Amino acid sequence: MALRAVAVAAPELPEGGPGVFTLKSSDPASLFNACRVAARQAARGVGAWGETAWARSRADRRDRVLLMHSLADDLPAFDALLAREQPNLLLIGAMSVCLPGAIACAARAKELLGDDVCVVLGGRHPSEAMYVDGAGVVRHHVSSPVRLMAEGLVPPVFDLVVSGEGEDVIRLLGEAVAGQVHANRPPSDAAAVAAGVRGAAGRWVVGWYDGTEARAVVAGGAPLHRQTLPTPAECFGVTAAFDVFDGRLTGHVFSDTGNGCVFDCDFCSERRSVTGGLFEAGTAAGRLVRQMRSVAEVVAEDSPGYGAAAFVEDSTLVGGSPRQLADLARILGEAELPVRFGCQFTIDQILSRGSLIEDLHAVGLDYVFIGVETLEPEQIGGMDKDQRVRNGTWSSRSRQAIDRLASIGVKAGAAVLFGLGETQDRRLALLRQMADWRADYGSPTPVSLNWATQHPLRGGDHGTGYRYTDWSIPPGRWVKAFANFGEATALYPVHGAPPPRVEEVEEVVRLYEELI
Repeated sequence: MALRAVAVAAPELPEGGPGVFTLKSSDPASLFNACRVAARQAARGVGAWGETAWARSRADRRDRVLLMHSLADDLPAFDALLAREQPNLLLIGAMSVCLPGAIACAARAKELLGDDVCVVLGGRHPSEAMYVDGAGVVRHHVSSPVRLMAEGLVPPVFDLVVSGEGEDVIRLLGEAVAGQVHANRPPSDAAAVAAGVRGAAGRWVVGWYDGTEARAVVAGGAPLHRQTLPTPAECFGVTAAFDVFDGRLTGHVFSDTGNGCVFDCDFCSERRSVTGGLFEAGTAAGRLVRQMRSVAEVVAEDSPGYGAAAFVEDSTLVGGSPRQLADLARILGEAELPVRFGCQFTIDQILSRGSLIEDLHAVGLDYVFIGVETLEPEQIGGMDKDQRVRNGTWSSRSRQAIDRLASIGVKAGAAVLFGLGETQDRRLALLRQMADWRADYGSPTPVSLNWATQHPLRGGDHGTGYRYTDWSIPPGRWVKAFANFGEATALYPVHGAPPPRVEEVEEVVRLYEELI
């Protein structure tokens, strides 16, 4: 096999795994999305991917994709994967808080495999740190991995860095690496491999450091046709089970309408001004139903006897569009899929689209996840999604939304985001409010804790200039304090907010465990 590929989600922690109450999936959903076009080529026996171990089965493809949480705990599994597969293409996905883990994994691969492996970094962090500006010029934030290598701040362990839509890029990366191997040339020749992706569809930048300067290849303008993208379930199967769906096997599904959120909250890395607007929004409902049908079919085929569920990873379900929500309810009603599902809405969307949510509940919607963040948005500079302020306070509308969901039989979960500039008293008050709502309505459950982290945001980071080369959560006491959080940081607070104090985080956790 000329091409031997593996994909890894880089760890966000130096040590210790996710806590008991952490709301994290066992699936590397972003990696599955990024690799799905290549996986379909493999399943169809097409090209270089069709001659790899990825061509055998969904289980074989999953065995070559690794989700890491902790470098110390998961490095043995990573080493074992490298030893077993001897990859010549290593794909690493990373958020900003995972950059130190990505560097460590890339360094380890180079130590073991040298120039016989092409190490490619992609994911949310490169997509925010290396980008094309309005004039068509490739820009590098101070945390751009290409810039960091060029400035000697990290070792030159990434052969290529991919920013943006990587689905078709990854397909062609595999073809290019296979071509290098067939020609008895090193797969780590960045310029040669990058030349092979020039025709890839989508909006992307592929960059590298050639030892002298930063170089880049930019997308040629061919659109990524979302209607024809394969589903993650058909490519990698469904093996996770979310508690809120009573043990049903749960697939991650997407409407593929965009790479972020329709809102533009200043603190959020998924904000519209960073990730772009919606694409092919008028056909979102149909794409989503196709993915849900795929989950049902794959569960029935691979795990007969288990029920099927899906969680929609859109920032808000089909962008919150009333027309698309109505279409979704109609198409699901006609399809009669044996799938229960959950999704995300904002507080104001729940209150303004109540009848549509009732219609969706009738065809499978069991669970809605909301972001509460704060009881008083004005204290953190406001939120773009706080759309109906004239109808009451954010706190009162949050209660109304939870009440509305409970009244129609839809369970609710909530994300709590600290570190936006609020006081410790307000943090504790928010947890007590959550406990009161749970007592009154049985929701929200679960309650997910997060501590706001500043992201590069394509240069829109208010000049904070973080490089992210140190672990966002240092080892020892900090790791223990943040064990039950999702994304969190001790070193990279958002603009205008002070860094957390470990004693305050520990106090939050004690109250959370007591009340929630």
